[in-house]
Amino acid sequence: MSVRLHGSGEPGFRRGLRNEFDSFMAHQAQRFDSENCLRIDFHCHDHNSDVPDELWGRILRLPETWLKTKKLVKVLKQNGCSVITVTNHNNARTCWELQDKGVDVLVGCEFTCFFPEYDLFVHVLAYGFTREQESVLNEKRQNIYEFLRYAALYDIPVILPHPLYLYSRNDRIDLCLFEKLAVMFWRFEVLNGQRDLWQSVLTLNWAQSLTPDRIRMYARKHNLNPAEFGVDPDLPKVLTGGSDDHSGLFAGLCGSQLYVPDLQKRLKTEAASDLALEALRNGQVAPFGTVGENQKLNIALLDYFSQVATKLKDPGLLRILLHRGSTWDKAGCFISANLFLEMQKHKKTMKFFSFIHDALQGKKPARFLRWQAAKDFKFCVAQLEKIADAKRNRPEEFVDTVNDSIGELFNHLNRLIATRIHKALDKHQGLSLKEISTEELTRQLEIPSQLTSLFLGDGKRQDNMSNVNLAEALDSLSFPMLVSIVLAGSTLVSTRVLYQNRDLLNRFARELGKNEHSRRALHLTDTLFDKNGVSTSLSGKLKEIKRTNLPIDYLICHPLAVPEPHLHVVQPIADIDLRPFGEQSLQVPDVMEIARIFYEGGYDRIVCSTEGPMALVGLFLQQMFNVPSYFFMHTDWVDFIAHTTSLNQYERDRIRRLMRALYSRFDGIFVLNREHKEWLTGYEMQMPAEKVFLTAHHTSPRDLTVQPVHKSDLIPGANDKTPVLLIACRLSREKGIFDLPEIVSEARLLVPHLKIVIAGSGPASAELQRAMPDAIFMGWQTREQLASLYLGLDLFVFPSRFDTFGNVVLEALAHGMPAVAYSCKGPKDVIEHEQSGYLVEDIDGMVAAIADFFNEPEVRAGMAENARKRAGRFLAEPIMRQFLSDLGLEYPERAYAQASVA
Repeated sequence: MSVRLHGSGEPGFRRGLRNEFDSFMAHQAQRFDSENCLRIDFHCHDHNSDVPDELWGRILRLPETWLKTKKLVKVLKQNGCSVITVTNHNNARTCWELQDKGVDVLVGCEFTCFFPEYDLFVHVLAYGFTREQESVLNEKRQNIYEFLRYAALYDIPVILPHPLYLYSRNDRIDLCLFEKLAVMFWRFEVLNGQRDLWQSVLTLNWAQSLTPDRIRMYARKHNLNPAEFGVDPDLPKVLTGGSDDHSGLFAGLCGSQLYVPDLQKRLKTEAASDLALEALRNGQVAPFGTVGENQKLNIALLDYFSQVATKLKDPGLLRILLHRGSTWDKAGCFISANLFLEMQKHKKTMKFFSFIHDALQGKKPARFLRWQAAKDFKFCVAQLEKIADAKRNRPEEFVDTVNDSIGELFNHLNRLIATRIHKALDKHQGLSLKEISTEELTRQLEIPSQLTSLFLGDGKRQDNMSNVNLAEALDSLSFPMLVSIVLAGSTLVSTRVLYQNRDLLNRFARELGKNEHSRRALHLTDTLFDKNGVSTSLSGKLKEIKRTNLPIDYLICHPLAVPEPHLHVVQPIADIDLRPFGEQSLQVPDVMEIARIFYEGGYDRIVCSTEGPMALVGLFLQQMFNVPSYFFMHTDWVDFIAHTTSLNQYERDRIRRLMRALYSRFDGIFVLNREHKEWLTGYEMQMPAEKVFLTAHHTSPRDLTVQPVHKSDLIPGANDKTPVLLIACRLSREKGIFDLPEIVSEARLLVPHLKIVIAGSGPASAELQRAMPDAIFMGWQTREQLASLYLGLDLFVFPSRFDTFGNVVLEALAHGMPAVAYSCKGPKDVIEHEQSGYLVEDIDGMVAAIADFFNEPEVRAGMAENARKRAGRFLAEPIMRQFLSDLGLEYPERAYAQASVA
């Protein structure tokens, strides 16, 4: 699955990181004569890493890997390692077992050490110790200072692996931690095969910035003696590499070259492990290999989850409840355990996960499987064969192939899920989706609290979704759905692991003065080219973003749209017909493709508008990348429900609670009027005031080439003096359009010959035409056509009490057309009463305002000028400046200056 980036920047950020690290690695490759170098992977694990550091693994009683020692050693040798070490967590059992079998091995271990003042656990790699010293090190690791002093005393070389990846949720960690680490360690792992390129480059630049004077300054500041830790401030830091492999997939592909003078001669009389230990003690080390960013970890976790699915045993409810950890940790473990245990009931799913594991190890599925596989799943078998074949290629090609295949599998399985759901709905004996009204859908939206009813059904007819037998409903979906969950879960977890300390990485980069992550937003939306006001306003914002090259890119899911600058387009994997509730269908996007676009595009925050699938994608990305996410609220759905349905207060409250649950997951909410802000921060929605930002739509510069429409061209018998009203909106009931017949009829009693032009389309179009046969219906109008109507007609009438802003009102004012609207929400934040238009309370007030406007010519002339002035308060520059500021993005002054000149 390839991703095309159509923004103005980024991959620039990642390309810069890649170029910087590649330059460093090229220099390292030239440091030593390869004939006098040993190769070692300083950081790898096998099945003896049986007590994980991750809390969830301990709660669920899962080892970090099931990899056999024999397989790991074989892979290390195949990938060119001339010295073997295995660094399991807090034990060297594998190394002792290999030694007992006569294998030459450098004894190693990854100790989990406690940093007392930070309540923090730090990993430390140690080598060359004895069995007795291992016991002492395990005792000393409860205090990292004592651990390192002991290691220095007995000349046990240590390496600090992945310095920027910390096993802690402690937000109180400050950068003084790294000042202490600079004093306490001489060797740093700068290349970790499972970590992100950004972390690697930050570690590299930090380690290279540690001058002797700086280290001595840190030592004085924290009252530490470098000599006690075996550190000589005058020596440059030693930089190492390791794969951090737990699966046998990448062991030995990242590691370190160890320079040993006269190596070939000395190997005749000395063990390679002893020479490796000598080189490590002397600091004669150069890393080799490549950083896989999140792709390698994603593959490793997919392999791990595939084995968890087949090997997990029930951890027991009491173990989960009584184990250390937060309520959310325990709930997550409970859900995960039940998911995997449920998978084990499905033989087809279990076989597929076994095939995934085999394929990642280079073993192709048996040939008869392709023949036996159902038509829907032959594609899956083909992808597994593709992965197995790629294992024989270069490591970089294997990584790319696997990640592409994961994306293709996810896409295929989700299309299959959508197809089967459609078939299930077609076969359903009750009402189809097209027959269900909004009221019925809301009333039936319920899940039973009795779990047996949910999974087994209770045999009784219910009036809501409690009647669904979930086990039966999911029977045909079990395989594709469960596999999709694991594919998406491995991708989410692998990236979340890398970015769980994103705030720390950002602070670290700022302090370093280099490699600060690009600050760009990806704006997700379900609508951009639809015929409605939301699409119009979003299109206007996108146009301004393009014009001034702002650090925001849009992403839409659309089957026909073409990517443009600042606009990504992904193809839908399914669409949901919403014609019972509106005019458009709802496109279901491929979340894996969007995640890749987000990652490769260098984005670090999300904006989402519209509450459809993109809102769920936004929350997925929020959790995956640990980034802030914001919601742009265009529609008040509670008000929409109130105006378009017969739901009672209790049923409307259900919608409100759903909206509250959704909005509370975002870091900020943008609203378009003061009333909406007060509602969101009030009792009903309870959003913190600091999380709700007031914004607005902006006017576009008037197109001077557009000429006013001639009334006589629209209305038979009309002339320039004929009084003409205009309304432009989506023709649906909630827009208040059925107030128009009474408004026009009553107004004609005061303003003879009054006419009305109606621009727009919608579900109520035919009904409105029957109610107003003498009105002029224009249908949906382009921006240019609307501008001509604004310039040529007289007064804009807007009877909606539903709109959160009323973009058409602002467009009318910008063209010198005053507006009359109900005094509610958006319009009252735009119109200045009796200056740029009228704000009224009811139909009688609207009729009176129309009469005043047409019967007082001097008022009309001044009001037109005031309308233009009022629209001038909604210029793009100040609105977009504040919008970016609220997002935490910088405002590109130069870009606006250049755009203004252009």
